[in-house]
Amino acid sequence: MLVPIFKHLLVKFLDYFGLVMKLAENSWVIMILVSSTMALAFILNVYSGRTIFRDVANTVANMRTQSMLKLQPSPINISENVVQRKRLNPPLQWTHYEDLPMATVLQNNGNTVILRVYTPINFLPYLSGAELEGRYYFVEAIFKWGTLQSEHSIGNQKFCLEMQALHRCLNQNGTFEFLTLSYLFKISPYKNEELKQICDHLKWILHPGSTIELPPFELGFLIRPFTGSHYTYNGTYDNGEMTVATTWFINKAIFNVNSLQLAQFAALYREDGKRMTSNGRPEQPLGHRCVYFNY
Repeated sequence: MLVPIFKHLLVKFLDYFGLVMKLAENSWVIMILVSSTMALAFILNVYSGRTIFRDVANTVANMRTQSMLKLQPSPINISENVVQRKRLNPPLQWTHYEDLPMATVLQNNGNTVILRVYTPINFLPYLSGAELEGRYYFVEAIFKWGTLQSEHSIGNQKFCLEMQALHRCLNQNGTFEFLTLSYLFKISPYKNEELKQICDHLKWILHPGSTIELPPFELGFLIRPFTGSHYTYNGTYDNGEMTVATTWFINKAIFNVNSLQLAQFAALYREDGKRMTSNGRPEQPLGHRCVYFNY
């Protein structure tokens, strides 16, 4: 019942917004009311987004999906001895990652840090090309961290931070519904400028359930486009609230993060009140699955 009411209020707000803005030019009282209303509209937008993510979580409720999750657990160690090489033609195509979203929100859900963007559907960033049979739209990005405890490893080399960006094929015409990008980070003396926008705001979301809106920036500044040189395998994505079967695209390039930035992640609190010093899942066996290196 609540969602239709919120949608109705939002439509009314848009209908009268132009008229109110004209009145606000001559009245500071009305200007204050306008600012408050805009804040309410943003909250409604966030609520709508959360409803969408609950719908995504509901897709894993059936037994077939649960069985698939057990057969392809994540994370894994990628051993070069078992990797099969595959040429991509055409390469991956990245669309709308260079556009500024209407809002970018960072949340501590008690298990990880979640980054979500709010933008009209026709400007939502998506992946296509390569072997993809549809458009895979950006859903959210999460972070997994810990001293040499990020989730995936390559050649038994452990990392301290991993950024995972979930995408979904909305029309489900592709061979798989979810796709997740992975970016791995190692400790360095130098600050990672791309992560600065995230790390500088973590102090405002120390406790579970807290959320902050970030200054606008292009998503492609953080989630760097790549056209090849990545590993793929079938596994699972887990943000602490939902687990879905996904195909992983793990960027071979390794990025840097300094110890202070990593400590800002470790300062966050879990649901049980303890510090989130690490939140990566334990390594799982590859089993009979294949790992490909795409170039």
